[in-house]
Parts: sequence; C-alpha cells; structure tokens
Amino acid sequence: MMTMQQQRVTIHLAKENMKFSAGHFTIFGAGDRERLHGHNFVVEAVLTADVMDNGMCFDYGIYKSRIVSLCRELTEWFILPMFSPYLRIEENGEHLVAVFGEERIPFLRKDVLLLPIVNATIEEFAGYLLGRLSDDPDAIAAHRIAAIEVRVSSGPGQSAAKSLTLASRKRSVLR
Repeated sequence: MMTMQQQRVTIHLAKENMKFSAGHFTIFGAGDRERLHGHNFVVEAVLTADVMDNGMCFDYGIYKSRIVSLCRELTEWFILPMFSPYLRIEENGEHLVAVFGEERIPFLRKDVLLLPIVNATIEEFAGYLLGRLSDDPDAIAAHRIAAIEVRVSSGPGQSAAKSLTLASRKRSVLR
C-alpha cells in the first residue's frame, strides 16, 4: 500500500479570473498574416505533485495568484512577438512600427507589449506563461511539483497547451 507521500495527484486550476484580453495578429509566413484583432484569452494550469502526510500537495492558492498576476501583466495590450523572422520592430519615441514585408503597421508605444516569443499565438502564449510560472526552481522543489501544464484558449474549442516535466530539481524537459 502506498503512503500519502507516495501518492501523486494532478491539481487543475481554472478560475474565472485567470484570463487576459489582448490584441494580436498571427503570422502564417513571410507574406501572410491575420488582420489585427483581439481575444479574451483563458488560462488554465495543471500541476502534478506528491501528496504530503497532511492530505494535500501544497497551498495551490500560491499558483492561482501567480497565474492571475501573469494574466494582469498581459491584459489590455497589443502583443507583438520579439523573435519573429518575418516581423521587424522599429521604435521611434512614442511610436512603434511593426514592419511585415512591405507593410508598416504603426502603434503608440504605450499600447504595445513586446514578448520574447516568435509569434502571437496561443501556442506561444502557453509556452511563455509556462516559463514564467515555472521560473522559481526552489518553490517548485519545495512543493514537490513533478510536472506543470499551461493551457491558453482563445475561444471555446480552441486551445494550446505546453507542459514541463521536472525529471529532477536540476533537470527539466519542455514538450
């Protein structure tokens, strides 16, 4: 029989306030992109961890608060990728211009959030949020977290998830 410390469970966090509203456009290739638009993105997380003798894994309110905070950082921005091979960003004082092929798309700098991603997609948002959620290895180890998955949805029936399996405290694998 397994003891409580040997039991592994998954905690699914999906609260109404785990969301962000942002504008973006997806780049499909060198000459093809979506028009500017926005979504109310919904974020969920699944954390896999060992149950302790007290019958719980950890105070998962810590991770709910962290996800809500990350969502607040992303809300009400127009998000542009910093690392797209097809998009160049020019900054000029109060303005920013996204250069896509021959198109010059102007923005007020104060309305744009540049993220370290290659495209403004749910796949990339999931990876970005996963990286931010898992960037404290000491907390991950203290909470005995074995895996984390972050899912971002742009609407009903359309989502992407990225997961991180923590093989040990020092080594991890991103899928």
